[in-house]
Amino acid sequence: MERGPFKHLDLSQRRQIESGLNQQETLTEIARTIGADVSTVRREILRNRRDDGMSYSKGKDKNDCAHLKSCEVRGLCEDGCGSRLCRRCHLPCESLCPEYARRTCKTVERAPFVCNACPRYAHCTVTRFRYSAESADAASRRRARDSRDGIDLTEGEMGLLIENVREGLAKGQSVHHVFETYEMPCSERSFYRYVESESVPILSIELAKKVRYKKRRKRKAVHEGGFYAGHEYDDFMELPDEERAAVTEVDTVLGCKRDSRCILSLHRVDLHFQIYMLLGGRTKEAVVDAFDWLAVCCGGAGRFRELFGLMLLDRGSEFDDIDGMERDKATLERRCACYFADPSRPDQKGACEKNHVELRKILPKGTSLEGMDAYALAEICSHVNSTVRRGCGDATPFDLAKLVFPQELFDNLGLRPIPARDVVAAPNILYVP
Repeated sequence: MERGPFKHLDLSQRRQIESGLNQQETLTEIARTIGADVSTVRREILRNRRDDGMSYSKGKDKNDCAHLKSCEVRGLCEDGCGSRLCRRCHLPCESLCPEYARRTCKTVERAPFVCNACPRYAHCTVTRFRYSAESADAASRRRARDSRDGIDLTEGEMGLLIENVREGLAKGQSVHHVFETYEMPCSERSFYRYVESESVPILSIELAKKVRYKKRRKRKAVHEGGFYAGHEYDDFMELPDEERAAVTEVDTVLGCKRDSRCILSLHRVDLHFQIYMLLGGRTKEAVVDAFDWLAVCCGGAGRFRELFGLMLLDRGSEFDDIDGMERDKATLERRCACYFADPSRPDQKGACEKNHVELRKILPKGTSLEGMDAYALAEICSHVNSTVRRGCGDATPFDLAKLVFPQELFDNLGLRPIPARDVVAAPNILYVP
C-alpha cells in the first residue's frame, strides 16, 4: 500500500498496525505493510498507545518498586517495627523510601513499546500499554479537534475587533455594516460564534438583531466512534473471573425532575455493600469530584485501587470523563479501570440496579433531593447496609464490608452499623423532603 507524504494514518492502517503487533511482527515489517516509514509507525504507537495500568488480579503484589525482591530497608514508618522489612508491609514506598525506583518492563521501553502479544498481560503488575486501532484513531481525531479549539486571534487583533464593533454599535450601526466598513481580523460569522461562546466581552443583548433569534435546542451529545474503545463491556468480560468478581457497579439515582441534585451509587458486588454520595449536579465534573473525595476517604489512590479498582458504569453523560475518574487529580496515578455497559442493557450491571430497590424503600421515586444533606444520606446508607440479606448468608453487607474495608473509610463517609431491631426501611422516617 502506497502512502503519500504528509498523509495521516487512517483507521484501516491502524488496524494493520494492531494486527502486526498482535502477531509479533517487527516495526519494519509493519511499516512495509502499510507503506510508511518505520519512524511513523514508532511515533504512532508511542503517541496513541493506551495506558492500562497494572493488573488488579488478587494475590499479586501491587508494590511496583524495582528493588522489591532484594530490598532490605527497615524502619520507614513511625510504628517502631525496625525489625521487620518494610517491603512486607503495605506502605507507600514511593513517598517514604529514598531508594524507591519504579519497576518497568523492557517490552514497553523499547520496540514494540506495547503489550499486545505478551502472554503475561492479564496478570502483570507493571504498568501495561496496549495499542488498539479504534482507541488510537479516536485519540488522533480528538487531538486534531482540540488543536483547532479556541480563538484564532492575537491580543492586538482581539482589541481591534472589540473597539471597532463597540464604536459601530454606539452609533446604532448593524454588525454587518461594521464588518463591511472596517477591515476586521475575522469574519462576521466567526464574530457571532465568539459572542455565543462568550470569548469576547460583548453580550448578545448589545447586538440588536441577534436577540430576536431563539437559540436552537441542542441535541444530546453523540460520542465519536472509538470513544469507549478499550472500555466496553466485551473488554470487561475478557478480564479474569477473579477480577470481575470484585467489580464495583456505579449509577446515579434521581429525585424530582426539577432537582439539580442526585445520588451517586457505588455497589461493591461481592460484598453487597452500597455507598451513596450526594452530587450537586448530574455532571461529569461532580462525578470526578466524588471519586476524588472517595479516594481521600480510602487513604489515597493506592488504597482506592485495592478497594474499588474495577468499575462498571452505564453510558450516561455524567460518566464521560473517563480519564478524570481513572486517575488521581494530584498525582495522575491510575486508581481504577472503568468499563461501560452496552446501551440499553441495564441487566449487565443488574446487581446495582436491583439494589436500588432498598434505597427506594426509604426514598420513593419522585422524592425531592434538594433538602438532602450528606449526614442524612449517610444515615440512609447505614440502614440500607444493615439489612440482613439472604445473599450475604443471612448476614448484613456491613458485616462483609468490615472484613475488607478499613474503619477509616466508614468514619470518613459517616457510615455505621445499625442494630438489627433499629433498622428502618420505610419512607418519611429517616428523611422528609
